[in-house]
Amino acid sequence: MPSGPRVDLEAPLVQSASSALAPREHPRTMAHPTRSSTNSAPAWRALATLLAVLGCSESTTAEPEPDAAADDLGSPDKDRTPDADTLSDLGDIDDAVAPPDTELSPDTGASLDASLDATADVTVAMDVPPPPRDVPPPPRDVPPPSPPQTGLLLDGARPMPCADPALFSAANAEGTYYAYCTGMAHVWTTSDWARFDDRRSATRFDLAGMSANGREIGSWWAPGIVYAPDLRQYVMWVSVPDARARRGTSGWDTRSLAVLTAATPTGPWVYRGIGLAASATGQHVIDPYLFRDHDGRRYVFFKRYGGGGSSSIMGAAVDASWRHLVAGSQVEIMDGYGGPRTWEDNVRENPTVDYDPATGHHHMLFSGGHWADDSYATGHALSTCGPLCVSGSGRWRIVASGDRGIDQVVRANGDPNFRHGGPGGAVFQDDRARTIVYAAAARSARGDSVRYLMRQAIRWRNDAPYVDTAGHRPELP
Repeated sequence: MPSGPRVDLEAPLVQSASSALAPREHPRTMAHPTRSSTNSAPAWRALATLLAVLGCSESTTAEPEPDAAADDLGSPDKDRTPDADTLSDLGDIDDAVAPPDTELSPDTGASLDASLDATADVTVAMDVPPPPRDVPPPPRDVPPPSPPQTGLLLDGARPMPCADPALFSAANAEGTYYAYCTGMAHVWTTSDWARFDDRRSATRFDLAGMSANGREIGSWWAPGIVYAPDLRQYVMWVSVPDARARRGTSGWDTRSLAVLTAATPTGPWVYRGIGLAASATGQHVIDPYLFRDHDGRRYVFFKRYGGGGSSSIMGAAVDASWRHLVAGSQVEIMDGYGGPRTWEDNVRENPTVDYDPATGHHHMLFSGGHWADDSYATGHALSTCGPLCVSGSGRWRIVASGDRGIDQVVRANGDPNFRHGGPGGAVFQDDRARTIVYAAAARSARGDSVRYLMRQAIRWRNDAPYVDTAGHRPELP
């Protein structure tokens, strides 16, 4: 909107016949642009009296058209000629007409003054077109906006395959969102969470310099993507088959984290090197999550296991280019197992991190259990002393909401609809942390083991999030 004083675009476009400074009528009772004021009948009678006194012929006068307000009041007189009742109210007009050469008497002059007074409030319409509207109405063929979807997300009538979603918004503007998936088979995008589009066919990769193993895009796992405003670049870290990896019946035996950058959300994604290499054959470095903290510092969180080493959820600082770890910054955030007889059952993975400016605390969502059955679920950990704090009372520790006595943020154990994979790979939709997006095999009851995109609102209690449903269950249509 232009700056400057506000203008009342509905101000009435009429002036008083007696004075241009007369009070304006309310816009909803103003005279129609081609008609007189709402007091039509008294105005006609006063004008008839004036014409009679001045000696004008009755046949040369025409009654003003009654306006919409008078019509709404039920006036039966739609004709332009005064009826007998009106004339009787005025008296005998013929008796009131004075010959042109007759001098007006004082009584006649007084009658004329009274007639002039009676017309003082008659308004004269100005033939001025109404001002244009600030905002034109939308075209009639544009459908109304659809409400955002929750639960199992649908592209039309079809669910959207996407394990381990990497969710980000274009230029961090929280307008258009993109979700990259394990295997790079889909790149889902939406601007309203009601309608979706798969942009995979428009997404390009420039993998020059990458190993032959690494170029097996269908074997890429769980990408992490962030927009770096200082670089005006999107940065992706993704788990790829290492150059020395061997493919077996269970897939590639060694994985490292590759780095790619792009100027747009759909590429071309240019390979920049290995950000973190496996330290031994048989080690898997997976599930990278890129995080820019409130103070501008950069981090990557990931899972590391196998190759004779421990199973750990790790964190490290990243340099300004987002391509290299800061030397000596790697720390273990938490044990990657969870232990027997825990709900995680020896598996913790898929860390994602968020900062709450209201409390100064950092929150982590992580997956636990087995991704291919209904034990897979989403848990929560808390740090009150920073993203890489691992010692002292404020260190990273698992904190549950306590709602309904349930430890998980969202879970589906025992639900046949999720027999082939419960809710995991969860990320906060945005910095407000009021919604999570995750993947789950939500059609297991149909024999479908594919993991699909899901979205659900969360609440907070005990400084921990949870989905507010019975049993913290996912929503299904």
